[in-house]
Amino acid sequence: MSDDEKGHYVHLGYHKWMLMDEVRMEALEAMIAELVKPGDVVVDVGTGTGILAVLAKRAGASKVYGIDASPIVRLGRRMLEDNEVEGVELILSDMALVALPGKVDVIFSECLGNLAFGDRMFRKLGDFSRRWLKPGGRRGPSEVRLVVQPTDCRLFGDPRPFWKRPYMDLDLSAFLPAVESQVSVVDVVKSFLHAEPIEVASFDPFERPDEFDLRASWDLPAGKTCNAVAFWFDVDWSPGVTMSTSPYVPGTHWAQAILRVPERVIKDGDRLDFRMTVEFDDEETPHYRWVGSYVTADGSHEQSFNRRADDPYSLDEV
Repeated sequence: MSDDEKGHYVHLGYHKWMLMDEVRMEALEAMIAELVKPGDVVVDVGTGTGILAVLAKRAGASKVYGIDASPIVRLGRRMLEDNEVEGVELILSDMALVALPGKVDVIFSECLGNLAFGDRMFRKLGDFSRRWLKPGGRRGPSEVRLVVQPTDCRLFGDPRPFWKRPYMDLDLSAFLPAVESQVSVVDVVKSFLHAEPIEVASFDPFERPDEFDLRASWDLPAGKTCNAVAFWFDVDWSPGVTMSTSPYVPGTHWAQAILRVPERVIKDGDRLDFRMTVEFDDEETPHYRWVGSYVTADGSHEQSFNRRADDPYSLDEV
């Protein structure tokens, strides 16, 4: 497996970023405390540094397996030795290839990436759970909810102004759809959000649907500028532990994603109709497409858009 295939897991700086995320770590520690009972055999899928596996052992587990396909596991093993941690075994392997001695009491995983799907783990995680979790066993996270809300992203590093200006007496606006097909991860400022957040889907991470068809519509406030839809997720790590990556609460390393749409100064009666589909290939890479338009007070559709994150140079329009 190449470093590219392993994704961000191979970079130690990303692990530092996650470990410094206090909101994340407090929620995961609370999840472990709720799920793990004394004497349990536990699996941490995507263990990375192995620190969550250590927390499971401290919570009373008799044995913890931490599984990860990244070679950071080698250093995690040394960390266990340096700290004389017993009862934790870190396994360097794709989870699909792991053979455990027997079924386990608890399986948990910090399996959420950007836009929830970026870590590409859900399908394999479900298969792993069906194979190795005891009947009546416990697992986390238990539910993920997807939320969207219109925003003005001009302060968040919006690349469109360059393409809107004449360049050598040329109009470059033909390239704007490609710019708008880029998904960006930013810390959205809540005062730049419009209308209300809408929950567009919820799902069990161990039972991910084959595809998502997410729809929302908002009446927009006149006089404001709209040029993107913000996207975030809330998660129930366990029945009693909920965490949000919303811009309305203390921030996390996930921040929020923005999906750009044509910029519009909102008029009285304007509505934004938005539809986003998420499909997955055999490697569970998510493919995002979002379409929609502004609908005026008289029902006319204006500034329609059709954006594909994996095909930014498409000439297709709605």
